[in-house]
Amino acid sequence: MKDKLDNFINLLAKTNLNYYDFLQKAGEIKELTDIIEPRNLADWRLLGLELERLDNGKIAMPTRFRDLNEQVFCIVDIETSGGINSGQIIEIGAVKIQGGKEIGRFETLVWASEIPQNISELTGIYQFDLINAPRLANALESFRLFLADSVFVAHNVKFDYDFISISLTRLGFGMLLNRKICTIDLARRTIESNRYGLGTLKEILGIDNAHHRALNDAIAACEIFKECIKRLPWHIQSVEDLILFSKTAKILRIPNIVEQANLSKQV
Repeated sequence: MKDKLDNFINLLAKTNLNYYDFLQKAGEIKELTDIIEPRNLADWRLLGLELERLDNGKIAMPTRFRDLNEQVFCIVDIETSGGINSGQIIEIGAVKIQGGKEIGRFETLVWASEIPQNISELTGIYQFDLINAPRLANALESFRLFLADSVFVAHNVKFDYDFISISLTRLGFGMLLNRKICTIDLARRTIESNRYGLGTLKEILGIDNAHHRALNDAIAACEIFKECIKRLPWHIQSVEDLILFSKTAKILRIPNIVEQANLSKQV
């Protein structure tokens, strides 16, 4: 069912749909119709996906033609106490930008009943730090209001996006439908390197801040994202252009030392 929803949104990202085709296709996705009324475009927006009905009656996704400088991007990072099935979110950090300028920040710890020792050693977040932190439902509700229908950006976006989306769904808030971009994918196509971890890219770009705290990592990913935008080819103009480019453009990876040595032997 998730594939059906993803395919439907990917279709909207490529073309405007006749209103009745839109309703028919959306109506076939049970996980969607269980929580929203598809004909009510405001419901889609509550889940993070901006849609509009054009003068000709067709349904369009504004990110298809919106200029990158006009789009609001929300760069997100989370810290967790484990995997999606064994832990929960313990910190959320996010930075919102538009036209390359910061327009907002979000930061909160999240109460959890237990944090494994190795997670505390990695993040510096200990159980006593969470005593007065909001519960997960309250923290996610506040974050969702901050995120709104902006484009969700993260370093290894699948982890942060899916963790938040699944957590929201479990709490009865409905999944995320925001458009999303991975800064690893984008960096691979705009920055030459043989590794694309956050630490490596911070070193390459001269970004100096603490690691493994949500807001700091979101700020670092934001700087990486802005640098990638500066390096885009001229024909990438719209948000959907950028999303497609981040997934399909040629990768600029530099071979590592061993690979370079093997290449030299072959010459």
